Amino acid sequence: MVEESLGGVKSFRLGSFRSGVGARVATMTEGQPRILAFAGSLREGSFNRKVLRYAILGAREAGGHVEELGPEHLTLPLYNGDLEENGSFPEQVEAWRAKILQSDGLLIASPEYNHGVSGVLKNAIDWGSRPPNVFRGKVAASFGATPGAQGTARSQMNLRICLSAVNVWVVPRTVLIAHASEAFDATGELKNPRQVQALTALGRALVQAARSGLADV
Repeated sequence: MVEESLGGVKSFRLGSFRSGVGARVATMTEGQPRILAFAGSLREGSFNRKVLRYAILGAREAGGHVEELGPEHLTLPLYNGDLEENGSFPEQVEAWRAKILQSDGLLIASPEYNHGVSGVLKNAIDWGSRPPNVFRGKVAASFGATPGAQGTARSQMNLRICLSAVNVWVVPRTVLIAHASEAFDATGELKNPRQVQALTALGRALVQAARSGLADV
């Protein structure tokens, strides 16, 4: 469920899984989780790339190795099956798929266009899902900012449906930044410290989820 979170993101209680498939969740993986961070917006000065910075900070604080992708990485051709030849893809798509494949977790700042995710983001997911599906076994955290009053709530629900379809486990909390045109100060920083806290906490939660093996459930 998507919920607006301004005061923080609650931690996972891994010990609550006691038997069956869920028992695997309690086994923590070793190493530094590789986190890929990107926004579903190509606009210069994107609100979502601004809020992405805070989640990245939280992920790094938790020990994640974070690579932030610029909008050029999502500037892909529109999905067209005719562009697939003998299991190969256009060069830009191959590069995108390789980035996803090499990651353990995804930090996604999703804008809201007409009650849904951006075409740019949906197109990138569609290309990544082509066999072999490079999203399989990943964990993700999604959040977003919008000038509207709903704070990307509908976009987040839409995105979770898409990610579930490609076998991505999504952190069950989000951060919704409404009235984004008024949310930042003159230096581009969020004015509300509770929103900053919630975004950094969400970044930390993603790293915890990546380490826990939740995507294997």
